[in-house]
Amino acid sequence: MNAKAAVESIVGDRGLVAYGLLLLVLHVLGVLFLYDVVAEYDNVPHFWFGYVLSEYSSKAAYSVGLQSRLASGFRNSGVTIRLRQADFLVRLIGFLLIGGLLWEGLEIALSRYFGFCPDSFFSFPITLRNIDGALDVSMGVLGATVAFIITIRKTDRGRNVAH
Repeated sequence: MNAKAAVESIVGDRGLVAYGLLLLVLHVLGVLFLYDVVAEYDNVPHFWFGYVLSEYSSKAAYSVGLQSRLASGFRNSGVTIRLRQADFLVRLIGFLLIGGLLWEGLEIALSRYFGFCPDSFFSFPITLRNIDGALDVSMGVLGATVAFIITIRKTDRGRNVAH
C-alpha cells in the first residue's frame, strides 16, 4: 500500500483537516474548562473522534483502493460484499484500531508520565466503576457509524440529483 498517497489524501482535503482541528479544539476546551465541570462532555469529543477517524480511514483507504480489494477478497472466498459494506468495515476497523486500541492503550501506558489516572477500559468485568473507557469507545463507534450514514445519504442524494 502507498502510505504517502493515504496521508496526502487526508492532508490535501480541507474539510478533513478542519474536522481534525475541530476535534483538537473540542478536546482543549474539555481539558481547560469542561471535563471537570460537566463529566458528560467527555462523550462529545469521543463521538467526534470516531466521526473524524472514520472519515480519515475511509478517505485514506479509497486512495489506495482498499475497499475494492477488500470486496474482491471476500468475493474470492465465496462471500459477496458491496463497496459500501467494505467501506463500513474499513471505517469501523480504522476507528477501533486507532481510537480503541492505540489511543486507549497509549493513555494507559503514558498516564504515569503525565500524572493522571487512565480509564480502566481493559478491566473486566465492566462495571459502573470502570465503564468510562468502554463508553468512550462506544461513542467513537457511534460517531464512525454516523459518518458512514451521512456519507451514504450524500452519495444517494447526489445520484438522485444527477438523474
